[in-house]
Amino acid sequence: IAADAFTYATPLLAEIEGVRGRYFSKRLHRAVVRYVTDNGADRNAIKRILQERYAVSIDVPDYIELTKYTTGEHAGRFSTFKDEELMALVSMFEEFPQGMLKTPGLKYLVRRLDGTPHPLYPIATAVAWPSAGYIEFMEAAFIGGSPDYMHRLILHEKAHFLWAHLFDKQLKQDWIELGGWFRNPDDADGWSTTKQTEFVSAYAHAKNPDEDMAESISFYIVRPDKLRSRAPAKYEFIRNRIMHGTRYISKIREDLTFEVYNLYPDYVYPGRIVRVDIQVDGEPEEDKMITAEIEIHRESELDSARGIYIRLFSEKGTFFDIRLSPINAQGHRISTGHVFRGSTTLTRYAANGYWGLDSVTLSDVSGNQRHESAQTDFGWKLYINNPLADCQLPAYVEESMRLSLSQGIEEDRAFHIITARWQIVEDIGIRKVSVHINDESRGTYSRNAKSWRNPQVAAGGGRGYNHETGEVTAELVIPDYYQNGNYLVHYISMIDFAENRSGVYFSNFDGGLWETDIKLDELPASIYVPTINPDNAPVVLDLNNIMIKAEPTRPEDPNGETIVDITFRVKDNISGYWKADLRLRDPLGNIHQFTHFHPKHNKIYFHGDSKVYETYLKQIILPVGSIPGTWGT
Repeated sequence: IAADAFTYATPLLAEIEGVRGRYFSKRLHRAVVRYVTDNGADRNAIKRILQERYAVSIDVPDYIELTKYTTGEHAGRFSTFKDEELMALVSMFEEFPQGMLKTPGLKYLVRRLDGTPHPLYPIATAVAWPSAGYIEFMEAAFIGGSPDYMHRLILHEKAHFLWAHLFDKQLKQDWIELGGWFRNPDDADGWSTTKQTEFVSAYAHAKNPDEDMAESISFYIVRPDKLRSRAPAKYEFIRNRIMHGTRYISKIREDLTFEVYNLYPDYVYPGRIVRVDIQVDGEPEEDKMITAEIEIHRESELDSARGIYIRLFSEKGTFFDIRLSPINAQGHRISTGHVFRGSTTLTRYAANGYWGLDSVTLSDVSGNQRHESAQTDFGWKLYINNPLADCQLPAYVEESMRLSLSQGIEEDRAFHIITARWQIVEDIGIRKVSVHINDESRGTYSRNAKSWRNPQVAAGGGRGYNHETGEVTAELVIPDYYQNGNYLVHYISMIDFAENRSGVYFSNFDGGLWETDIKLDELPASIYVPTINPDNAPVVLDLNNIMIKAEPTRPEDPNGETIVDITFRVKDNISGYWKADLRLRDPLGNIHQFTHFHPKHNKIYFHGDSKVYETYLKQIILPVGSIPGTWGT
């Protein structure tokens, strides 16, 4: 079937909020794409669809030329997309209206090697380069999060090209005014906003109007209820000015929904920050105990909030996190409140000088959020007097990486252990390292060998690091159901006690690159691991046997607290079921995430017959104050 032969079923007439129109479903398109591409395995078919329907390619003729003005890297840092990743990309690109399928300026989609971060933005899962014509995705874009997140991420990155190449100056200016944005040279991103509540995420509030638009468009398509409930004016702007009236509906199977009852719903945002106290205890050459206390404005119990996480950055770029918990007048922890306190110990080797934060997000049980900026909304000043500060990054000794193989036993079943060893130059000691190891299968993702040390110990030995010899070790268990073949190290990350972070890439490269200025990586260390029963198929969930039962804890006077029992059946062909992520969506579009683990999830090998359906129960207790209405999973 040719890529240009895709058709839809005859559109149905539908009515949404009194507006009648034609209803289109993209299910047929997804089914056809899966069929003609063999679920993404037929690369010629998928490449033709991407090129002819969306004008993008996954074949980059010259990575050095492509990244010349961005990251300046060679082809060894990148890899091919996995089959299901391509299915997600096509599905999300197709969600845009017909006139926006082909994106101005977007020419290539690229993917980095499994386990490797972005060299400029280490925590990013994807980066759009509208001036260079490509979007790059990291492994983390496709694992670790929810399908909801992955889909929104794809839409988000494409939206940056709309901002750069399609939207005119007037549309951008109107969006800037709607979001309360203004240029602020004191903000690291160059922008600040006068508004605190009309954003679908903390990221949208923290950056700039371009990021705000990209986030809002992604929610408009994937989770419209959240954008409409959080920022109705932005919802209408995107509907009328960008999507030209196209509306999106996010539906959950009726049998996977349940009701939450609450006679006292909370639609009030947490109060504004009215007080910030910071205390530092410790002599200059001692570790410092840092205690932070934040108080928010109080009108009633409805404007309270849950715990707060803040990330503090030094002037050198190092950072650490503090969790502030709500407390009562006696200083005891409570579930929600208006005063928050948290403390942590910062080593005497951490950066000397001022430590600041970008923003604070206050959230309540109902999902109401207030975002406040440290540059415009409240005051913050923290100075650390650390004359012993260490600003040297842990340095890897070139060509020192070695891999070895040993065996372990769990209840008469053997497994392999890969041990990675390398040398470093480091002054005060390593707090944490991780080694990203890949097998050669296109269908699997990287695995992380780790090594931890007690952060209270400043020097000497410890598991995984020998201060005297400078050797670091990390281990990865390889059960017999992992892939058979070579395992390679593509990236290591290291954090010392001063929170200095460094990473090293290992990759294959083209020998012809010697004429360029591109820095070549060390070849990845590899080791052959023989496994006898590799598992190449995912766990199977019985989609027709999911049962949800929900009961309020106080049926006579419901306050949102609800006991939700979710029963499901799973099986697997070889390795066995380990865990399931369960996500509940409330009527306002907020996602609440929970995890179910197999009772013996801490074991290496599955206990029982993995090939037979087993029934599991996950009980969730939604807290007091949960949003009333229809929820779903």
